[in-house]
Amino acid sequence: MARYLFIVSKKRPELREYLIGHFSAEEEVLVMIDRRRGERRREHIDPGMERRQGHRRWRPENDEALESIGAFMVPLDEREPVA
Repeated sequence: MARYLFIVSKKRPELREYLIGHFSAEEEVLVMIDRRRGERRREHIDPGMERRQGHRRWRPENDEALESIGAFMVPLDEREPVA
């Protein structure tokens, strides 16, 4: 079971291929492209009425790393399945 997950920017598919090749012998490493599709919140809703507090596992520094480096790595909790 994977213990580490690399999330790679959609803009950097060559980085994904590199990481897959680099970690091909490592069963504990999984490499995936960022599957988020952008902001889903509707613009016409009053921001003061926002109920969602953001994704409970996502951190702003992850977005920064995707933009600047093209990827980031997170340790996986063995109890959480990876889709």
